[in-house]
Amino acid sequence: MRILFLSQRFLLPMDTGGKIRTGKILEQLSREHDVVIVGNYEPAQDGSRIAEMSRFCRRYVPVPWKEPRRGSIAFYWRLAKNLLSQYPVTALNDYSPELEQVLLKTLREDEFDLAICDFVQSALMFKSVTGIPTLLFQHNVEAKIALRHREAAGNIFTRALWSGQHRRMFAFESESVRAFDKVIAVSDNDARIFADEYNADNAVSIPTGVDVEFYEPGPSAQINPKRIVFCGSMDWLPNEDGIKYFLAEIAPRLNEIEENWELVVVGRNPSEAMKADAARFGNVQLSGWVDDVRPYLREAAVCIVPLRIGGGTRMKIYEAMAMGKAVVSTTVGAEGLDVVDGVNVRLVDEPTEFAAAIGELLLDHARRDAIGAAARTLVVENFGWHKVAARFGEICRETAAQRSADSGTA
Repeated sequence: MRILFLSQRFLLPMDTGGKIRTGKILEQLSREHDVVIVGNYEPAQDGSRIAEMSRFCRRYVPVPWKEPRRGSIAFYWRLAKNLLSQYPVTALNDYSPELEQVLLKTLREDEFDLAICDFVQSALMFKSVTGIPTLLFQHNVEAKIALRHREAAGNIFTRALWSGQHRRMFAFESESVRAFDKVIAVSDNDARIFADEYNADNAVSIPTGVDVEFYEPGPSAQINPKRIVFCGSMDWLPNEDGIKYFLAEIAPRLNEIEENWELVVVGRNPSEAMKADAARFGNVQLSGWVDDVRPYLREAAVCIVPLRIGGGTRMKIYEAMAMGKAVVSTTVGAEGLDVVDGVNVRLVDEPTEFAAAIGELLLDHARRDAIGAAARTLVVENFGWHKVAARFGEICRETAAQRSADSGTA
């Protein structure tokens, strides 16, 4: 098949869950199909890596853009303007009229069997796409993320802001998922939400994947028995909220069980507020951007995912599990993943119970090793990327064939 893929964000480096999922699937998909990617890139930081895009596609069509730096005057000016729109801020932030025009031009000038939109935030650029089967790759239920932000908001103003964004995203996401011929969700739970809350009968799901050869256990001698590790981009608000929640609510309770613990937060772009929070603890380290998270995971006795806000699935859990690590997560953090509490992960929500679960695993090495071994077995047997990408390819073929069949009977 000939596939046009819209990836608004430049895929390299693959330093977020969405980029990893998209990139790993495209690596496999492009081996069997003729894939053309159209996407934005920032010349100063991405220009030197354009040639590397050949690992994902036959041809990459780059469209330059510049995203305002978070916290800058331009960032807040754009945010203020976007708050007045009928569309959610995240969709407007990713909208590029230049990218939309290149997308439509590429579709006019070449023949494709299928057009794929990566993330619903880019769906605004698909509004004028006609005459071709379309597929939306939806990594989260975005309205649910906005709703959980509202529920976790600390003041009336922030709660009102997220209430408005939730209403806008619910309307936008609902309209968007129904506009595509098919929607791929990243969990059965997300697909059910699209069906039940958005009345979308076109949603199917794929599992979350992991590179089980890349993420493999290291020598036990490398483990620091008191080290806790969190991996995730710190410029994604749910991750920042999760670490702030850990420091405020869980850490004091953990001190009562094991006062010598230390936490390493591995993820790019922690905010100044996050740095200030971490600085209050002498045993908390923010790594910032790293080329490879595996050395940090190898040293971890326990990995944590203390998220209160989110949607979709967290690949970082499967990466830690593939390395034989015991993971302590909230149910939100592990939402949509095929895990079993007490067998291959610990799932706890209350701060006292979360701290107790971490403390138990720090102190009971046999228990920790048993959960880590079961975790590794689960992901190796079920969630390698080749299996996930094969299912994605099947859905692509079914979507293109269904539109052709419908057109033939019309």
